[in-house]
Amino acid sequence: MSVEAIRAPSSPQRTSTAYMAAVGCSVAGSAAGFLGATGTTNAAGNPGNGAVYTGIYVSAVLLTSALVIPYAPTLSHRLGARSLFIKCKAVTAVVWLAIGFLLLAGVPGMPVLLVLSPVLGALSGLGAVVSPVMNKAYLASSGMAAAFARMAVISGIAWGIGSLAGGLLLDVAPLGWGLIANGVLTIPLAVIVSRFAPLAALSDPIERGRPWHDVWGSLRGSEALRRVTLLACVVSLCVAPFALLIVPITEDLRHQPLLVGSGLLMAAMALGKAFSPKLVRRLSIRHADLPSAALTAIGAGVVLILLGISSVLLSGPVELGVWILIAVGFGVFRFASRAFTIGATAESRSPELTTSSLASMMLIAGLFTPIGTFVWSLLIGYFSASTAVLCGGAAMIVLGIPILISTQSANSRNSATGSAAE
Repeated sequence: MSVEAIRAPSSPQRTSTAYMAAVGCSVAGSAAGFLGATGTTNAAGNPGNGAVYTGIYVSAVLLTSALVIPYAPTLSHRLGARSLFIKCKAVTAVVWLAIGFLLLAGVPGMPVLLVLSPVLGALSGLGAVVSPVMNKAYLASSGMAAAFARMAVISGIAWGIGSLAGGLLLDVAPLGWGLIANGVLTIPLAVIVSRFAPLAALSDPIERGRPWHDVWGSLRGSEALRRVTLLACVVSLCVAPFALLIVPITEDLRHQPLLVGSGLLMAAMALGKAFSPKLVRRLSIRHADLPSAALTAIGAGVVLILLGISSVLLSGPVELGVWILIAVGFGVFRFASRAFTIGATAESRSPELTTSSLASMMLIAGLFTPIGTFVWSLLIGYFSASTAVLCGGAAMIVLGIPILISTQSANSRNSATGSAAE
């Protein structure tokens, strides 16, 4: 019997609550696991090369994730989006548990993480494409951006809790326990999704025999998809690496204990994520998803510049405190931009092509994320964290403003065409 055939009698409220709680557990575990994994790679590169080692590991995961994304629509069609999601979460839990126990057994962490980075990247890539579809189905939301914004609250709170708890735990316990926590807390999500049927129908994508050809065909056939993909690539280069390299960035601030400081910064960004739906709702009233995505991405770039300036002017605990406050604003703009980007991607073509559109956008943006992460790691390793955030913020503004102007011009042309047709 397929997973889609499994039905558990339950009220819509019970289903959505159970799903959100399971997602919260998974996100909290991911935060602890992220600290454990990047803490391990950062320690392997000391003295002086922690940022570079972490950049290599994160880039390897992200590159594999991007290369697997084109196959997500085909697998989703053949297995069903729900079944694919369950399998990804179950295997993810097993892999993180295995890595955690290997680290506790004394196996060097950096080689283990590098060897398994393709597996972790593949699971991440498949999950990234299917998760927005699952969120919309289990929350019965009207649009992809609305579903993402709604989940931002629970995942923001969960990431904050996982960051704080993980930082405190790993300050006194071996780093492997963070990875074990990640595996254990991922299990409930696989169980809940297999137990409860979604509230809305899951529209599986049309199967295509040539996944890579489908990606390029999607981009060629939709100007709207090309625009949102371009914006996602710029964000991947200029903004996304900040959160991915938070441990070596915290080390560059010379804050001790290291993982507690990293956890505080991650929690601050998570708090901003929880507030991001308010910004999403406000901008949605006056703007379409794509201009809003560009506007909020530029806002994230401005926040990065503020972080860089504060790092130049301040030092010690005061610097970390100011960074924590500003990081809340970064979380608001960063995750609002992500919500709008997903919404704009989903609306760029017809509903049955949503998974294919998401796969196309995430593939191209995913190929740029490892590049941005590695460049940031070099800037941190050979210059400073403040140099990296200043360069990233300035580049986001310089590249984001023309994209914002072009999206507004496109909307004006579409409005004029619609009026003429009437």
